Amino acid sequence: MPFSTPALADTISAIQADISTRLGGADATLPRGFLPALARAQGGAVDGLYGFIEYLGRQIPYDRADEDLLRRWAAIWGVLSTPPTAASGQGLFSGTSGSVVPAANTLLTRDDGVQYALTADVVLAAGVGAGTLLCTSVGAATNLAGGTTLTLVSPVPGVSGTVTVGPAGLGGGADVEGVDSLRSRLLMRIQQPPMGGSAADFVRWVLAVPGVTRAWCLPSLMGAGTVGVTFMMDGRDNPIPLPADVAAVQAAVDAVRPVAAPTFYVAPVAVPLNPIIHLMPDSLAARAAVQARLTALLAIQAPGATAKLTHVQQAIGAAAGVDDYVLVSPIASLPVGATQIVTLGAITWQ
Repeated sequence: MPFSTPALADTISAIQADISTRLGGADATLPRGFLPALARAQGGAVDGLYGFIEYLGRQIPYDRADEDLLRRWAAIWGVLSTPPTAASGQGLFSGTSGSVVPAANTLLTRDDGVQYALTADVVLAAGVGAGTLLCTSVGAATNLAGGTTLTLVSPVPGVSGTVTVGPAGLGGGADVEGVDSLRSRLLMRIQQPPMGGSAADFVRWVLAVPGVTRAWCLPSLMGAGTVGVTFMMDGRDNPIPLPADVAAVQAAVDAVRPVAAPTFYVAPVAVPLNPIIHLMPDSLAARAAVQARLTALLAIQAPGATAKLTHVQQAIGAAAGVDDYVLVSPIASLPVGATQIVTLGAITWQ
């Protein structure tokens, strides 16, 4: 049966009554004296014990455990939190043919001071050369889009001082896994136990890759007997995975998936929702609330899921500070293909 922790005052009153009964009617409620002080001291101690027991009770269910115990429960189930990782990828050097870019002591920096190291010597042939870059720090902020320009910290004879990130970009950088993500993966492991290659298994394997926040298994994506895998990296400004992220997920899943299941790894194609909205009343706070609501709505969209017009309307109408509104565009639901996903584009306010 359920148990309710008594309030401190009720605990003290119960102890006072017990003392009075056991001492043959002595009054333990007097404002001054040894017995009232004793009752209050014991009541405080008992109340603290009640609080500690309540805390322990919250730690037993996995869905309510605090971070320290949650990570311990997860480790017992074999679900380890993903560590922070550094971005890596290809950098394109240019300069005089035959020049060598040594890996030792060669650092490149971007505008905000984040640095990248060259992992192996690069010899320029026909004036160009490609080398692998690895960020010297970790986190999702270390990822870079293809075409980004980096600068050599120290000049290298015969080599241009600027380096261009390859078209695949620098990917694989991720922050340490948060509590909510780890809790979700632990519950998935318990509720959907391994089945030797089920759809849930593929999703679980992909979510175990650092930086991945959402994942989907697409059975028969390329025909009977094939498996499709797609995912998102919501910890970034652009959650669409880079080619380097797709390669990292492929390497991780290929190591554990059934060998007889041809698997195809794809980054979902973003289909932006660009709403035109007239708010009444119109304010910066109301606009921010609407944007937050739409972002939350699309954060639960899966590839191939239609962005329903009624859901968009409900999100706008439920935003704080919005009394009324006119959704000028879109005027219909937004359907997408199996490997496409709706994302929030630019909002035009009228």
